[in-house]
Amino acid sequence: MPTLTLDTLLGVKQVVLRGGQPQVVEVPAPASAAGFLLVANAASAISSGTERTAVSTDAGSLPMRAIRNPELVVRALRHAREHGVRATAELAREAVSSDTALGYSSAGTVLDTGGVATFTVGQRVACAGAGRASHAEVVSVPANLVVPVPDEVSLRDASLVALGAIALQGVRRAELGLGERVVVVGLGLLGLLTLQMLRAAGCQVIGVEPQERRRELGTELGAERAVSPDEAVDGVEEWSEGVGADAAIVTAASRSDDIVNQAVRLVRRKGRVIPVGDIGLGLERPALYEREADVLISTSYGPGRYDPSYEEQGLDYPLAYVRWTEGRNMQEFLRLVARGDVRVEPLVEVELPADRAPEAYAALTSDAPPLAAVLTYDQERATTRPEKPRLAATPDSARPGDVSLAVVGAGSFLRAMHLPSLKSNPRVAIRWVVSRRGTDAAELARSLPGAEATSDWNAVLDDPEVDLVLIATRHDSHAEIAAAALGAGKAVFLEKPLGLSREEIDEVWTAGAADPRLVIGFNRTLAPLAARLILETRAAAGPAQVIYRVNAPLAAEHWLNDPVQGGGRILGEACHMFDFTNALCGRPRRVLAAALPASPGVATVESTSATIQYEDGSLATVHYSGVGSLELPKERIEVLRGGRSWVLEDFVSLTAFDGGETTESERRQDKGHAALLSRAIAATRGEEPFEPGLEAAYMAQSVALAVLESIASGTPVEVASPPG
Repeated sequence: MPTLTLDTLLGVKQVVLRGGQPQVVEVPAPASAAGFLLVANAASAISSGTERTAVSTDAGSLPMRAIRNPELVVRALRHAREHGVRATAELAREAVSSDTALGYSSAGTVLDTGGVATFTVGQRVACAGAGRASHAEVVSVPANLVVPVPDEVSLRDASLVALGAIALQGVRRAELGLGERVVVVGLGLLGLLTLQMLRAAGCQVIGVEPQERRRELGTELGAERAVSPDEAVDGVEEWSEGVGADAAIVTAASRSDDIVNQAVRLVRRKGRVIPVGDIGLGLERPALYEREADVLISTSYGPGRYDPSYEEQGLDYPLAYVRWTEGRNMQEFLRLVARGDVRVEPLVEVELPADRAPEAYAALTSDAPPLAAVLTYDQERATTRPEKPRLAATPDSARPGDVSLAVVGAGSFLRAMHLPSLKSNPRVAIRWVVSRRGTDAAELARSLPGAEATSDWNAVLDDPEVDLVLIATRHDSHAEIAAAALGAGKAVFLEKPLGLSREEIDEVWTAGAADPRLVIGFNRTLAPLAARLILETRAAAGPAQVIYRVNAPLAAEHWLNDPVQGGGRILGEACHMFDFTNALCGRPRRVLAAALPASPGVATVESTSATIQYEDGSLATVHYSGVGSLELPKERIEVLRGGRSWVLEDFVSLTAFDGGETTESERRQDKGHAALLSRAIAATRGEEPFEPGLEAAYMAQSVALAVLESIASGTPVEVASPPG
């Protein structure tokens, strides 16, 4: 192996949950990306609530996790039905052994702006977001989750920014006015931040907390009174002169329903109860009904949370319509700290170098956990990097005859569908694992002897020993990586789709036109029953009529529905079906399609009926639906041609009607994933052609683009051929 000192390949220290235990490991530094800031952390905050829960619930074997979360069993059964027991078992093993990045609130200095004009290199910033503002020396955080730190605020104090925004959003949900009476239930970290904000807003505050030392700290930080839960009802009644509180903000954490029901009894008629902490919500009707109280859920940092367009794509909400987003809540928290309205220093009870993170987590799980712990980092180590050398070839490092492989993308599909085949293939040596999140790359590489991890896919294209690049990233990066890999002289196995626009697929076509060494991930034509179906239908006379029904319900928030990352269902998955009908019928000429209205919250087409006319007169109608039941098998293909008929049921059974019904079945569903990967490896070795190759990929994607154009126009659309 070459000796690597490339800056993005150098390891950075990060805290992960491995085998149920927090550990400090070395992972690749995150790569630069448009719209994401690289930040060298000075400090990151550990919450005694959220992270203590994460460490305790993520630990244990898969059976124990299933007992705690029965939904895992339901999902596993669905996965096994569609993908087989072997793939599901492999995915389960990967899930149990995988590393989980810890942390969601940090502060440091900008190393790279990602092209975001509102920030500068060297600027002091605070960051939020699980899986983003992690406990790591260097983090990559989308711009809307990064805010400037005022000069008056230390980076240590600013590292609590996410926690401050959570507390502030709870206050905003209560819609309080000057002088209103508020109960804060639970004087942990969030509760103590909340009561200080309430005092800054001119409210009267009483705290409810079982621990005496926290009640004392609550009164020190501004509560007029702090009482134990046993004293709460009488204490609040006396304090509020018999009226009850205007609002109760619950920052405690408990699975019990008792806390929220006591909070209801603490408020006046028409009062408000705002659950901020993770508590049971089994509300009892009598007290709620008597008071006609409102229960208002507070969602984390504020508007924008869990919205990919805001958090990942950088689309801010207009201030005139959404005054306080999660980013603006973060800024306001830091302003309150800068003014001295919120004091952070009494809340940080443990401060340790990141190397000693396990000690901090041990303190969190003790009988008397600290309110907050802060990890600190050596910023000089993170910001001083040697110059980038070129990778030098070392041919002796590869086994003779092996295909040296770089895997780009380390998600669940790759692990379930391709990793078992790769591990069992003696002709493959996995040389690189690439993932934008260094923890994912490092964790997967750790399970593959001899593999190295990086977050920069450009770097592996410079490695002369890499023969084949397997691309299994999200769809928006497919075309860019494939074109670059082809341009670097690599063979490419590209999971579908080829691209998400005409410009993208033309870019890949141009890059590979001279030497199209690309296999596209259209595996269905290589399924055993599908191969027989294609062979038999081609032997029949005359044009074919094909009806391809796809039942593919999917949650609205799934990334495939995201027009940016996934491209939508038609470009992102239905291209599979268009490739299959192309394999059956030949060259497509024109398309006529219509679509159902999309589900709420979905910005792309989910369900369509598209009829494709082929040059030989064949017709194929693809009914792709996202509105069916999960109980219905996913795919059914009917082919009628020359007096003969075939029905392929979900790649499990094939029935031919040809003067006498005959049925052939598989022991389990086989959609051709292993066969396709084996073909790509053989093609790289020069033993087979690259099929389905670049032309098949281009034509299937052209059909998908024509379908969307026909839906928009309501008219037939010609299917474009490759340029030249």
